[in-house]
Amino acid sequence: MAAVSILQSEDQFLCSICLDVFTDPVTIPCGHNFCKNCITDHWNTNDQYLCPLCKEGFTTRPDLRVNTFISEMVAQFRQSAQQKASSSSSEQQVSKPGEVPCDVCTGTKLKAELGKTEAEIQQMIQKRRLKIQEIKHSVDLSEEDADREIAVGVQVFTSLKESVERGLNELIDTIKEKQKTTEKQAKAFIKELEQEISELMNVQSLNIQQPPPTKDWTEVSVRPSSYEGTVVKAVVQLEETLSKEMKKLLEAELKRVQQYAVDVTLDPVNPTSRKLLSGTKLTVFVMLRREHPPRQVSTQAGRVFREM
Repeated sequence: MAAVSILQSEDQFLCSICLDVFTDPVTIPCGHNFCKNCITDHWNTNDQYLCPLCKEGFTTRPDLRVNTFISEMVAQFRQSAQQKASSSSSEQQVSKPGEVPCDVCTGTKLKAELGKTEAEIQQMIQKRRLKIQEIKHSVDLSEEDADREIAVGVQVFTSLKESVERGLNELIDTIKEKQKTTEKQAKAFIKELEQEISELMNVQSLNIQQPPPTKDWTEVSVRPSSYEGTVVKAVVQLEETLSKEMKKLLEAELKRVQQYAVDVTLDPVNPTSRKLLSGTKLTVFVMLRREHPPRQVSTQAGRVFREM
C-alpha cells in the first residue's frame, strides 16, 4: 500500500512535458503546472503560446513565477520518498533491472515505468495489427479458393449440361430420321398407286375390256416406326457418359486432395482419433464404391486401409 501511495503522490508532482518530478514548478493562467525550463523551452520552439495539456491559447506570453506552494510540496515529497527508500533496505540504493536512478531523489523515476508500460502497449497493438493482417489474408485465401472452386464447378456442370443437350439432340435426330423413313416409304407407295389409278382411268375411257396388269396391294401397308426403347437407350447412353465424366471429376478431386495431404499421427487411445480414422475410411470406401464394381471394392478398400 505504501508503494501505491508513493506512485500516486509522485504522479501528482510530475511535469507532463519531461515526465519527471517538478523542478521550479510554475503555474500558467489555465491552471496547469510545468517545470519552468520545460514550459519556457516549449514556448521558445512554437509560434503560439498554448498550454501543452488543454491547448488553451494566450495572446501574450504569460509571466512565469515559481509556485511556492507546489515547490514546497515537491520538496516534502522528495524528502518523504528519500526516507522511505533508505528505511526499506540499503540495497534499494542500487537500481533494479529496468529502473532508472532519479537525478534528484533516491527513488526510481516514474518515467521508466511509464516507458515500460508504453512499450508493452505498443507491443500489444502491434500483435493485434498482425492478427488483423492474418485474418484479412485468410479471407483473401478463402475468396481465392471459392473463386477457383466456382470456376471448376462451372466447368464441370457446363460439360455435363453439354452432354445432356447432346444426348437430347441425338434422341430427337434419331426419332426424326425414323419418321422421315416412314414418310419416304409412304410417298413412294402413294405415287405408285396414283400411277396405277391414272392407267386404269385411261383404260376405262377407251372402253378396253382387258385391264392392265397391276400390283396386288392386299398385303402392302405402311407400318409406323417403332419408337419403343429409343428414350431408354438414349438415357442409358447418357448415364454412361455422365459416369465417365464423374469418374474424371473424382480422379481430379483426389489429386487436389493429395496436394493438401498431411501426415497425421492418430492416438489409438483417443476416441476422437478413432472417429477421425473411421470417418476417413468411410469416405475412401464410398469413393471406391463409386469407382469400382462391388467385387473389387473390398480388395481396393483393404489395400487403402492398410496404407492408412
